[in-house]
Amino acid sequence: MNYIGKKLKSLRQELGLTQTEMAAGVISVSFYSKVERGLNDIGVNDFLDILQEHNISPQKFFEDFKTNKDSRKQVLVLMNRFINAAYGDNDLELKKIIKALELIKPKTAFIKFSLLQANLIEKTHDTNAINQLDKVQKNKIKKVIFQKDTDENEYHRIILLANIIQIYSFDEASFLINNIINRYQKVDKLDKNIMVALSVLMINYTDLCYKEKKYSLCSLPLKYVEKLPNDIELAFTKILGKYYNDLIKDKKVEAKNIRDVLIQAGYNANVKKMVR
Repeated sequence: MNYIGKKLKSLRQELGLTQTEMAAGVISVSFYSKVERGLNDIGVNDFLDILQEHNISPQKFFEDFKTNKDSRKQVLVLMNRFINAAYGDNDLELKKIIKALELIKPKTAFIKFSLLQANLIEKTHDTNAINQLDKVQKNKIKKVIFQKDTDENEYHRIILLANIIQIYSFDEASFLINNIINRYQKVDKLDKNIMVALSVLMINYTDLCYKEKKYSLCSLPLKYVEKLPNDIELAFTKILGKYYNDLIKDKKVEAKNIRDVLIQAGYNANVKKMVR
């Protein structure tokens, strides 16, 4: 039934309806809201009545299940490539991936947000681009991150925040980081992708603080990265966490050794962006 709830939510968003309009008086709005969140199971008759109210046949409702599932996998693969390209400042690859995302159909809420995220990161993935944004543009981007229809895209939202953390003031960024750390304290219960996204966010925030010599603000995110499990997927951000700890403690030789190892491993583009 969890699929039914997610599909109803996606359908409602595509139709541009509120939950009250979608429920159409068939069931209460509070009950319908819980159906979307997977907290309540909807009866067959009520489900069919809601579809009928919006001229949607059951066949039409279910026929795109496999298509949407395959599209979602394709988007996740493309977004992982996109994040790597953004971190390596590969502008040509970024544009190619955005074009590939634009071709994916149907345009579900998940795909629309992924495309929106890609366009935002493409425009803001380096310091020069961020510096060119005016206050109005920055406020629009901030609203996108926490817009209502992104609740199911938790991983993407964190990655987006990690890539544009520089548009926030230090007070705003610190408030966000503190709240995120409190929300995701139980690291042993987190999805692996969420852990990777969180580690990237913590490192990017630490980098921002270090560049502005706000060393005291680096402690909390670095401790959070240390708290994460020593899984291979987290190796790179764990190494960067060690690097920033060495910089803060003025261990210049140890920090240089880390940079040298990363260069030998082929991470030249990343090393160029690292503070020294």
